[in-house]
Amino acid sequence: MEFSVFIQNLLLTFGFVVQMGKLKRRIQPRDITINIGKDAPIPECPIPGERWKEIRHDNTVTWLAFWNDPIIPKEFKYVFLVASSSLKGQSDKEKYEKLRMLKDYIQGIRAAYTKDFTSKDITRRQIAVATYLIDKLALKAGNDKDDDEVDTVGCCTLKVENVEPMPPNILKFDFLGKDSIRYQNEVEVELPVFKAIQQFRTGKSGGYDLFDKLDTNKLNAHLKELMPGLTVKVFRTYNASITLDEMVRGKLGFFTP
Repeated sequence: MEFSVFIQNLLLTFGFVVQMGKLKRRIQPRDITINIGKDAPIPECPIPGERWKEIRHDNTVTWLAFWNDPIIPKEFKYVFLVASSSLKGQSDKEKYEKLRMLKDYIQGIRAAYTKDFTSKDITRRQIAVATYLIDKLALKAGNDKDDDEVDTVGCCTLKVENVEPMPPNILKFDFLGKDSIRYQNEVEVELPVFKAIQQFRTGKSGGYDLFDKLDTNKLNAHLKELMPGLTVKVFRTYNASITLDEMVRGKLGFFTP
């Protein structure tokens, strides 16, 4: 096999789309959506006779402009604020203040989902187990994919074939995660979680949804009931911050459990 063919097959195996040899057309102003303040002057279009695709005034996001990728139309290219921007800094500050708030709620949240491991309501039981896995493994929530998109999954979109229970209480994970990176892991979990996963798999084929009563919206709505503004993303960022803090404290010699 020629080396170039081997590389192409390797990329396809890991979920990448080969775009070599394709011509990317020039982006025109009519392709670009601009995001500015309501009172800010609209930037002058640099090409005579052209106009911007759309002008928005959305102060809940930090991007300044975006357009569809000309080769992969379902992907977007964004222009963001620089890291030193005061607005970007304010957004980051608000994000980490929410993490500080979660620190006061986390024990109650963990007690709540532990109680629901054995709930008679299957939706509550699936929410509890999914929240536990996100908390323990920092999995992404997962979103529905179109048929022509790479088959990457998150916690809510795990298939039966992605999780294999191995007695007495080990879960073996194997799936494509974010950016088509393969996630393989064997994790010891609490026995009620192990039994719940076995129940969720019962009577389902390998390609069937493991959490068939659950989606990202339902999970985030439940988390907001436990703490204002809480989402899966906040949950994952919190655990990443805690892990970093513990590692830094340990290396500096004043780690406290």
